[in-house]
Order: sequence, then C-alpha cells, then structure tokens
Amino acid sequence: MESVRIRPSAELAESTRAAFDHHGNQVLLLLPDAEVEHVGATSVPGALTKGDLDVLVRVQASEFARAVAVLRNAYAIHQPHNWTPTLASFNDPASSAPPVGVQLVAAGSASDALFGPFRDALIADPALLAEYNDLKLRLDGASYERYTTTKGAFVEDLLDKLNPA
Repeated sequence: MESVRIRPSAELAESTRAAFDHHGNQVLLLLPDAEVEHVGATSVPGALTKGDLDVLVRVQASEFARAVAVLRNAYAIHQPHNWTPTLASFNDPASSAPPVGVQLVAAGSASDALFGPFRDALIADPALLAEYNDLKLRLDGASYERYTTTKGAFVEDLLDKLNPA
C-alpha cells in the first residue's frame, strides 16, 4: 500500500497552476455553463499537501446528471462510494505531476458547501491552517486510507462548526 508524502504547497505552485489552467479550460469546453474553482490544499497559501490538484466544478442541479455523463467521458470515476445525487468525483489517471481530482457538485446543494468553504476557512484563519498543517505532518508516511479517514474527520468537524444544524 502506498504511503502519503506531505510537502509545502508552494513547492508545487507552478505545476498546480498549469494543471488547473489546463483542466479548468478542458472542463469549460465540455461544460461551458459550469463554474470551475481551484480547491484543496494547493489552493491555500502556506498549506501542506500530499501533492494533488483538486478542481471543483459547479453546475446547476438541473444539469448535474448531464455533467456527470460528460465528465465520465473525459475523466475516470473516482471514489464512487462517496457519490451522492449532488456530488461526483473523477480523476485523470494520466496526470501524475500533479495528480488531478475533479469534484462535480450541484450548485446550492449540501455538496456545494463542502469544498469552497473549507478552503476559505483555512485561508481566513492562520490558527486553523496551522492545526491542519500539524495534522498533515502527523500523517506524513501514513497509508492513503489512514490519511483520508483522519483528514476527512478533521474536514467534517470543521464544516459542522461552520454550518451548525
């Protein structure tokens, strides 16, 4: 099983910017009415990352099913166990420097409240970013499963605090 290696996102700034430009443009050619954002650790100044690029694609709820079909033709299905009626994940198996993940969400849905708000909270709060980076440092060398489970719990806890029920 492959272990996760953590590094500063600044080390990948040039490659993630180029990959985001490429994939963002590709998505907009396929889905011209979509909104495309750079999310994830590489979008947060000073964040530590496992070295991947996360692209958020937002479409109107009425276009979600069509967008899933379109992106399935351009990308590989990723993490189907996390899919919901308003969230679908893809990756580009050909991209390795950096690896690229594409998260499709329906605008205004609960899924839409996941990626941007988390990124924005890390940017706005240096103490929260330091806590997130400390967590990632503790996970350096961990298995991918342990990394995603532990990081996922951190993200869910923060989102619960940002969006109390």
